[in-house]
Amino acid sequence: MAETPLNGKQPGEEPGAEESRVSPVYETKYNVIREKIPVRRGAYLGEEHEGESEEDVSFVVAVSDEEIYKLSPLAYYIWLLCDGKHTVNEISERMSRELGISVEETHEPLVLALETLASAHLVVFKEPG
Repeated sequence: MAETPLNGKQPGEEPGAEESRVSPVYETKYNVIREKIPVRRGAYLGEEHEGESEEDVSFVVAVSDEEIYKLSPLAYYIWLLCDGKHTVNEISERMSRELGISVEETHEPLVLALETLASAHLVVFKEPG
């Protein structure tokens, strides 16, 4: 039985030659919000370290005294990018550059994070213009 490497590519396969692994559901959701401008709400309160590793950190953000949330490093990074000046599409392009991944690979985690942040009232969307 042939083994598939962890990155899903066959030996000798060119980078970018793989099929898009973006979920059609998230691609559709991305296309609905791509031109909207997310605006960060709330205030940064600090970090909480829950283990020895740098990955074991949460970022504490509050909308009010009653609504306090712990964000993962990725959710916090996306929350910071929601400056009220850039569209979701521009945020996706920036993530692609900064994280060294394709723009398409940013769509699913970006949509998931924005949905979660919006449901917690940490992000609101405005129309461009």
